[in-house]
Amino acid sequence: MNQLTAQEKLSEEEFLVLLKKYKESGDISLRNRLVMSYGHIAKIAALQLRGSASTQAQVEDMVNQGMIILIDCIEKYDPSKEVKFESYAFMRVRGGIIDLIRKQDWIPRRVRANSKRISDTYNALCSKLMREPTQEEIANELGITVEKLEKYNCEISNSAVFSFEELIQNVSQMGNILESSTLDDITPEKKILKNEMHKILVEAIEELSEREKLVISLYYYENLNLSDIAKILEISVQRVSQINTKAITKLKSKMNSYIIN
Repeated sequence: MNQLTAQEKLSEEEFLVLLKKYKESGDISLRNRLVMSYGHIAKIAALQLRGSASTQAQVEDMVNQGMIILIDCIEKYDPSKEVKFESYAFMRVRGGIIDLIRKQDWIPRRVRANSKRISDTYNALCSKLMREPTQEEIANELGITVEKLEKYNCEISNSAVFSFEELIQNVSQMGNILESSTLDDITPEKKILKNEMHKILVEAIEELSEREKLVISLYYYENLNLSDIAKILEISVQRVSQINTKAITKLKSKMNSYIIN
């Protein structure tokens, strides 16, 4: 079978030429070349969602799921919609991996329960105090020690990648919108809702502290691990985990009415 190796990449122009040939001929070897050329998308999406996997086998399952979705992306992509294939494919692959995580339920229920308790407590204290509560105040309200709260936050942080990606997928509705091969189902109502949610998410991110913004950027977009971030910021790994979890809690609090359960 004529396939590209992982090192060989197609330019956007080369991709469109090859895609046209595949659509005309139906030659599976051409489709495979297209898929292999964009295989990095599946790996990047899996890497960003690595916090929800406890084993290497689960990460491999994510990559495999991503490759399967890439094949479907090749079949359904319509260049006339003027959406770059890489952007279209990444959103669909990421959404598909999130669906896999949901079905497999890799995140322990105990961690989910603690995350909800802490989030609910944070929201309640924000309303009561009219300001952001301290870790001591949250721990006291929960009836636990600050050390126990930090332990919970560390566990939650390990699955926070999934929480953040799930939040983005839910808020933007891109997973559902891009599922269409023609994108013709984007009604005016959906556009208004999508724009409204995007505006609120941007505002929520802007309200984060500079350090919280930096941690989110380094962890979710630069793919640095907590240890690397701790060295950059010259703080402990525990503190990085705490900042990360607090930022996610704030974002989810702002977007709560838009999140699909």
